[in-house]
Amino acid sequence: MKQPNRKRKLNMDSKERLDQDGRLEQAEEEKKPKDSTTPLSHVPSAAAQGAWSWEWYLKEQKAVAAPVELFSKDQSFPEHENGFQIGMRLEGIDPRHPSVFCVLSVAEVCGYRLRLHFDGYLSCYDFWTNAGSPDIHPVGWCEKTKHELHIPKGYRKDKFVWMDYLKACKLQNAPKKLFRNRSPNGPMSKEFQVGMKLEAVDRKNPSL
Repeated sequence: MKQPNRKRKLNMDSKERLDQDGRLEQAEEEKKPKDSTTPLSHVPSAAAQGAWSWEWYLKEQKAVAAPVELFSKDQSFPEHENGFQIGMRLEGIDPRHPSVFCVLSVAEVCGYRLRLHFDGYLSCYDFWTNAGSPDIHPVGWCEKTKHELHIPKGYRKDKFVWMDYLKACKLQNAPKKLFRNRSPNGPMSKEFQVGMKLEAVDRKNPSL
């Protein structure tokens, strides 16, 4: 009587099988005997009772923090507060398709991080970025710089007007002052030209 049940499990569609495997793997991990040599990262710390802090963590791990001097200005502490708010509209690059500029909305704010949503598409395509990212721009940037804007799903390209879209949907565009990363340093005096050679990291294979 057990064989038919097994066949039914093997005939589940791929998504169900993937979810089921995930749960089974977790169950197997819970059944494993506890290793007496627990990794330091799993040992409850003295600071676990209160707020976590770098000072306590480094002391317990007997580790050294990477010196601030090793990081570039863009990697260091933010110079400005994150003024973006949920619902604000902006333009930005699709991280999966770097040549595509899309209509975006702020879906979540976490510290200096933003979760951006593609207007007209499912939330599964949302992505995270920094508030000071050079890949996000204020409303109207594409029109001003002659870049093609990928409009929200369901709208006609020749009929889409930013201001009409914001007004009709009662939306707010992100103020230009929030895009401070465009003004401090400005563009380089010498720009890249077609045909120039250089070295770069392969996005699909970051180790190359």
